[in-house]
Amino acid sequence: MAKTTAKKKAAAVGEVAARLLPKPGEVIVRMYRIGHGDCFLLAFEGDAPDKPVYVLIDCGYKPGSSKLVHFKEEQARNVVIGPNKIKDITQNIRDATGGHIDVAVITHEHQDHVNGITAKNFAGISISETWFAWTENPEDELANALRVKFKDQLIGLMGARNRLAAVDPDATEKIDRLIEFELGGEDEQFNAVNAVHALGAAAAGLENSANKQSMKLFKDLARKEGGIKYLRPHEKVIAVPRAKALRAFALGPPRDEALLESLDPKGREEFHGVGLASSGNYLAAAVAGGAAGGDSPFAKRYRLDTDKAFADPQHGAFFITNYGQDAPVGAGVQPSPSSSAPEWRRIDKEWLYSAEQLALDMNNATNNASLVLAFELGKGGKVLLFAADAQRGNWLSWGRKNWRDGNDVITTKDLLSRAVLYKVGHHCSHNATLNGKISDEWANLSWMATGDAAGEFTAMITAVRAWAETQKGWDHPLKAIKDELLMKASGRVFQTDTAFAAMKPDDAVEADWTTFEQRLTETKLYFDYRIRCEGCEWQPARRP
Repeated sequence: MAKTTAKKKAAAVGEVAARLLPKPGEVIVRMYRIGHGDCFLLAFEGDAPDKPVYVLIDCGYKPGSSKLVHFKEEQARNVVIGPNKIKDITQNIRDATGGHIDVAVITHEHQDHVNGITAKNFAGISISETWFAWTENPEDELANALRVKFKDQLIGLMGARNRLAAVDPDATEKIDRLIEFELGGEDEQFNAVNAVHALGAAAAGLENSANKQSMKLFKDLARKEGGIKYLRPHEKVIAVPRAKALRAFALGPPRDEALLESLDPKGREEFHGVGLASSGNYLAAAVAGGAAGGDSPFAKRYRLDTDKAFADPQHGAFFITNYGQDAPVGAGVQPSPSSSAPEWRRIDKEWLYSAEQLALDMNNATNNASLVLAFELGKGGKVLLFAADAQRGNWLSWGRKNWRDGNDVITTKDLLSRAVLYKVGHHCSHNATLNGKISDEWANLSWMATGDAAGEFTAMITAVRAWAETQKGWDHPLKAIKDELLMKASGRVFQTDTAFAAMKPDDAVEADWTTFEQRLTETKLYFDYRIRCEGCEWQPARRP
């Protein structure tokens, strides 16, 4: 016991051995405290004792979020948390892997999943394979059509954003933040100047955006060795290099536009909490704004410009009386006394404010195109589920098809029933974990960890609550979902900004909690969680 305590104290000050080496029959999941974003390093037993198989899933964060990861020393069992710098995290990845990653996974093209991936940060690191969703495949016809559609939407959004800035400069802050998700970068500020440059990047095909450059880096590194894989859901059971007993399953994103565009839970699918409802899409008006007069959703033949309406000889008196502008000199007409402030009726610029909802919808659509992976620890064994930022339509698609495994059929419900770890979707937001019952036809939280897996189920939430509260309307993590996870996992829930001791339930069985803690290492930089894999029969990969 003294040895374990010494090890944890050493980890707190960074004195543990650099390499991440799982023991035989063991998997280590390292969750980096990168901020409000995702970065996971998985270590599986490989084809030699000192050669683990390393899988890196994403590496990104929202600028500024890591600065708000602060806890007092005594709250964190002598581990001082944050702020962490991306260079420290990528240096740790380099040390932990010995400079080689077997599989790098980029789940989707969002800043908080990829902006840590730069040539400087990943210098000296090689990659055997890089995995993407099929939506990134340049040879996939549907993927190419979706990219063209997204580019058109982004250009339209940027046009609306810039016209709104001319009317109300303070109204674009949230739009800019959402656009930043799509274009990326590590800058702490994303202002109007950045947005104008981003419009140029969109027109050029987005190839120069920071997100695209991050993805290209991992593609280029993989080309030097094993190559690039674009994964389709339910297509086949995926082998992981050098780890024969370890298998991966792609659950999403779906190859169905209707499902990709289905973003928010409905009815019993939703956990009760604060949600952001989708409103009408005014993209067409935004795109057509220039032709219609620059700032109106209506065709010119249906419009009377503001600067002419109040002076119009036929209708001027009506507009002055009902829409609250002082009469022009000599008109002899004043606003109605019964409506001293009728300006609220005017919508000259109001349609532009829908650009914020459009930005949110586009942001959610990118989330819904997330690559969702389940790692199976030996055939029929425990499962680790990484849901990225998948939303409603992605979840609905999971259970609609199965996998062929020789003469066997593997279903999503079977995989999820064996899940002992769930990387919680989209920072535990309202639309990225579906509610439901085991008997429901759609995949949901109740499908996870049934039977033997129930007593080991653990969840990981990549959220910084203090930072999320600085964003308008962001409720990360949503209390209703987090409470459900804490109950289902008996307190075994990791959260980026929270000392693990704070998750311990009041009614925890001390012996069980102590046993669980012995599989945990908590440092300023990361959580390490060890999962036993009895009966996995790890074997070296066959050589050609």
